[in-house]
Amino acid sequence: MLEIIDAWDGAARLTTRPNLIRGDEVDEVHQALIDTERRGVVFVAGNDDSLPSVPWTNRIANLTRFTIGMASCYVLDGEATQLLNGRLGQAHAVLPGRLRTYRSQVQPDSVVDGLRHRVLSAERIADDNEQPRLARVLASNAQLQALEQPLPASVARVHRMLERIADDMLVHRLGDVSSKRPSLVPSQPEAAAVETRESDRRQDDVSAQQGMLLDYLKIKVGIEDLTVDRIDEIVRLIEVGRSSQEAQKDIASRLAQLQAELDETQKAYHDIKWQLDDEQIENRDAVERLTRSAETERTLRHRLASMGQAEMAWTAQPSEADVSRPDSFGELLRWLTRLQHVVFTGDPDCAVELDSNDPLGAWASKTWDALLVLQDYAAAKADGRWDRDVHGFLENTPDGCHEWPTRRHARDESEEVRTNPAFRRKRLLPVPASVVQVGRIFMGAHFKIVKSAMISPRMHYYDDTARSGRIYVGYIGRHLPTGQTN
Repeated sequence: MLEIIDAWDGAARLTTRPNLIRGDEVDEVHQALIDTERRGVVFVAGNDDSLPSVPWTNRIANLTRFTIGMASCYVLDGEATQLLNGRLGQAHAVLPGRLRTYRSQVQPDSVVDGLRHRVLSAERIADDNEQPRLARVLASNAQLQALEQPLPASVARVHRMLERIADDMLVHRLGDVSSKRPSLVPSQPEAAAVETRESDRRQDDVSAQQGMLLDYLKIKVGIEDLTVDRIDEIVRLIEVGRSSQEAQKDIASRLAQLQAELDETQKAYHDIKWQLDDEQIENRDAVERLTRSAETERTLRHRLASMGQAEMAWTAQPSEADVSRPDSFGELLRWLTRLQHVVFTGDPDCAVELDSNDPLGAWASKTWDALLVLQDYAAAKADGRWDRDVHGFLENTPDGCHEWPTRRHARDESEEVRTNPAFRRKRLLPVPASVVQVGRIFMGAHFKIVKSAMISPRMHYYDDTARSGRIYVGYIGRHLPTGQTN
C-alpha cells in the first residue's frame, strides 16, 4: 500500500525505504521528531559524508526492513546531521555512522529524556553477523511502541459508543420477540368467494386434519379445552423462551469476555505495581550507594587537601573507559572481548531479550559492573593479590578494584534448586571441553543484577581461575525457574 499511497504518522512519513535527507530538508525530520501527534518510532541515521551514501542507505534499509508501516526512517547527509544536532542538542543528537531510535514525545530541552532514545553503535551496524538480530530488535522496538500507545481520543469515544450500543441491543433481545407469529396449526379458512366442490373438499380436509391434531395434542398435553388459539399462544411462548435462552447465552458470553478483560487488566496492574515497588527499592539502594560514594569522595578530598595536595584532590578525574557503560545487552556482548579473564559461553539471545524490558540500558550497565568485578577478581588471583573466592572478594574488595554489594551475590543456589532435576537442568550451562568433557557444568553462583518482578535478571558463572585463570559466564538473562518463580 505504501508504494501507491502517501501515509503519515503525524508529521513523519511512512515509506518502504529510508527517506534520504539533505541539509535543506532537515526541517522535515525535526518536525517529525518533535510532533506530539506522532505515535510510532522514528529511526534516524547520521553521516559525516565519510560513509558512501548508497551502501550506507542500503544497510539501514536492511536493518529496518521489518518495521515498514510501523515506523519512519530517515538517512541524513553530513550537512543535515549537523543541522539536526544543532537543533536537538547533545543529549538527543545522532552521531555519524549511528542509528538512533526516537520514541514519541521527544523533549529536546530535557537532558534526561535523551536516555529514552536508544543509539545503535557504528560497530554493531557494520557487523554483518549482527544484521539479522538487529533487524529483529528494531522491529520489536517499533512494534512495542505501537502496542503501548493508547487509542486516539476520538477513536476511543467511538469504540466506547459502539460497545454501549452492542450491549443495549443484547439486553433488549430478552424481550424483543414479536407476538405476531403465523400459526403453526393450519387455521380455519375464511368463506370462499366462489363455492365449488373442490374448495369444499379442501376445507373438509383441513378441518379433519385440525381435528386429528387437536385430539392428539389434548391427549399429550392433558388439556381438554385446547383450541387453535391456545396452541398459537403456546408456540409463541416457546419462541420467546428459545429467544431468551439465546440472548442469555450471548449475554453470558459477553460477561465472560468482560471478566477475562478485567482479569488481564488486574494482572497487568499487579505486575506493574510489583515492578514499581521493585524499581523503588532499586532506586533507594542506588541513592544510598551514591550517597556513600559521595561522602567517601568528600572525605578523601579533604584528606588530600590537608596534606597539601588540594589541586590533585579537585582535578583528578576518572578516564572515559572507567565511566563508560554499554547502553544495551547487545552492546554489552560486544564489549566482552575487552575482558581478558572473563569468557561468555551462554546464549546471546537470552541476554538481548532483556533489552525489551530495559529501555534505558540500566540493567546492561549493572551487568557490566558485575563483569568488571569478575575481571578484577580473576586478575587479582592471577597476580597473587587474592586467594579466596568471589564472595570473599566482594566482602573485602582490594584497593582499586570494582565493588559489588554482597547481598546481590549468591555463592550457590538453594538446596531446593540443586536437588530439583528440572531446576538443576536449567543451570547446567556451557563451558569448554577443557573445563569438563561433557561441555556443561552446574553454575549455582550468580549475580543478582536487579530485582524487577518476574524478570529480575541474573548472571550465572563458573569460577575456573584455579585451573585456567578464567571465569566462564554461562548465562545472562531473566531469572531462571525456581519454586517461587513457577
